[in-house]
Amino acid sequence: MNLNEIESQWRSLDQEIRDWWDADVTQAREAEIRDPDLNRIWYADEEHREQERQESEENEATLLYLPFPYTAAGGSEGNFPEMYCWDTYFTNLALAAHDRYDIIQNHILNQLFMIERYGMVLNGNRSYYLGRSQTPVHPLSVKLYFEHTQDRDFLVRAFPVLKKEYMGYWLAAHHQTPTGLATNRDLTDPDIFKGDSAQFGLSQNRLRQELAAEAESLDFTAIYDGDIRKCNPLMTNCALVRYAKTLSWIAREIGWQKEGKKWDEEAEKRAERIREYCWREEKGFFFEFQYEEKTQLPYWSLAAYWAMWAGVATAKQAEKMVQNLSRFEQPYGLPQTDRVYPSPHPEFKALQWDYPNGWPPSQIVVIDSLERYGYYKEANRLACKYLEVQLNVYEQTGKLWEKYNVVEGNINLPRERYSVVPLHGWSSASVVYLGRKLFEYASPE
Repeated sequence: MNLNEIESQWRSLDQEIRDWWDADVTQAREAEIRDPDLNRIWYADEEHREQERQESEENEATLLYLPFPYTAAGGSEGNFPEMYCWDTYFTNLALAAHDRYDIIQNHILNQLFMIERYGMVLNGNRSYYLGRSQTPVHPLSVKLYFEHTQDRDFLVRAFPVLKKEYMGYWLAAHHQTPTGLATNRDLTDPDIFKGDSAQFGLSQNRLRQELAAEAESLDFTAIYDGDIRKCNPLMTNCALVRYAKTLSWIAREIGWQKEGKKWDEEAEKRAERIREYCWREEKGFFFEFQYEEKTQLPYWSLAAYWAMWAGVATAKQAEKMVQNLSRFEQPYGLPQTDRVYPSPHPEFKALQWDYPNGWPPSQIVVIDSLERYGYYKEANRLACKYLEVQLNVYEQTGKLWEKYNVVEGNINLPRERYSVVPLHGWSSASVVYLGRKLFEYASPE
């Protein structure tokens, strides 16, 4: 398609997505958490659904209460009916573009509720997620909401709750490592959890601990060499830099200048450590650091561009990283890794967060990163590529999908646990958000 055709198709789909939001909204109140259908573990394929039906012990009540309506990760497609931690921020970007700040407010209030009740924003509102959170980008939703409403009372409400999560969960002992950077772990890990899980309301973990911990970042990928608990993940630590910067911004907005300075110092301290441990000058790239072995892992992945997204990378480092985009760039966007890496997880021959999978949030993060450092031409080129595959496949199937094969331009992808599924959520978000970058926001050339 030429650019005019892409724009025409995008405007039509953007309007359709605008009309989806109300149907995408769901709830997790008394009626829903008692509904046996909603409490079943979600499976993408009929084989596993039937297995789940036969195993009655798996049909325990798992859906957790949330006080406000929300858009589930899968939206009205019915897949992933929970509210997920990091998915929600990307969905909020599209909601903001469509002026649905009512839904964004509900999302934030639900996440603040989870912090107050559980100490962190859960991976998702299911009992089997009580042991972990997910990449903490949700504070950015507070800033997104305030920029439209100018509601400082809302900032005052959010600030102490977000501080509680940052200090009480992300700085907790189970996330700390000798480098001063965080790792990822699941609280049901027997190495850190002592006690009766039922007593504390923790559902028995259905994943090996290496996998459960990895699910607090990505599920699943080769880039952590099989055990994220031995690593200082770039995504997690760069998100925490942005988290601290957001706390600084909130503090200054509500008049607490000294508090803001403290959070700036916290952000810069973590940023310095990321540059120290994860940057490799001769490669011009950031790599995952395995702190137990005191070595960088060899895997090239889009997680490195989170260092630009968070403002961690210097201008010279960013220039080299942009040069390395050629390792990733494909006809229809960016795969998560530069090539297929052998799976370190014996359960899976193929991994979702690997080549040739192009995920919507990763496209958004990289494109935002490029714009942050002034690389608008590259950002627009990548936005156009990914938008084209989404529009092409939508024209063929009438659906948006969880992820795309950015090499072939289709949804023919290696299967990990399930085949690729129809999705709204962050797939809708990438259409709405990237299309506006190309056709409505004037980006400098």
